[in-house]
Amino acid sequence: MPLRRADLAAILGFLVDVGGLEFNEPYPVEVVARLRDLVVCDALTYQEIDLRSKRFPVTVAFDSDAQAKAAPADPAEEEALYWAVGPCPIFDYRARTGDLSAIRMSDVISPRRYHELPIFREYFHPVGLDHALDIGLPAPGDRYRSFIFFRRTGEGDFSERDRAVLEMLRPHLRDLEARAVLQRRLRELPAALVGDGGPRAWDALTLREREILALVADGRTNSQIAARLWIAPSTVKKHLEHVYEKLGVGGRTAAAMSMHAVH
Repeated sequence: MPLRRADLAAILGFLVDVGGLEFNEPYPVEVVARLRDLVVCDALTYQEIDLRSKRFPVTVAFDSDAQAKAAPADPAEEEALYWAVGPCPIFDYRARTGDLSAIRMSDVISPRRYHELPIFREYFHPVGLDHALDIGLPAPGDRYRSFIFFRRTGEGDFSERDRAVLEMLRPHLRDLEARAVLQRRLRELPAALVGDGGPRAWDALTLREREILALVADGRTNSQIAARLWIAPSTVKKHLEHVYEKLGVGGRTAAAMSMHAVH
């Protein structure tokens, strides 16, 4: 369905806000919490499921009490209960179809039938959660990843607008993940760079400067870098001037060569 101008502005606002965050793993609690402003919900979780071991090695949750946390799910009670009474119908649907699109619980099972299932009666209902909207994310064959939004009983189901917002956001989530990988690579690089700046030159660069330099080394133009990082091309240019000065190099090519030299 076509989104309203206000919805598009909200998505853009989300991207601008999270574009200023520095993180090297998807997804920090700040990103998860901010998603709740796009799709109103009572609880929201980013989850990664290890299908082989039937564990949740990563969960990042945000609830209606504005309490956010990032930690492995309880390997004893919570995981054991989920697999004893589940998995949930959306998980079953994705396993059968491979469909990762944003989908509501009510799209895959009728509310009456869902409320009869042990996964609802013993896992979700005791904590007051009823309606669910899940957007699947690409993952290796032995993993399952998604954001899942919840609303409490009596709050009303998610709408087609909510699904459309998440689908509009999907390619940008991929960009956020790519940026997280890049930032992790930058933090793992050794401190020394080839160049006249000396062995401490790399330490002198800010994380943003390292990020821009890595994109330069990948052959990106200033305009492409600006689009990826949600900053102005003039800002990219200014950061690069600082990079050249700190590394003791004369320009873009020499800076890129210094970046490649640490790999």
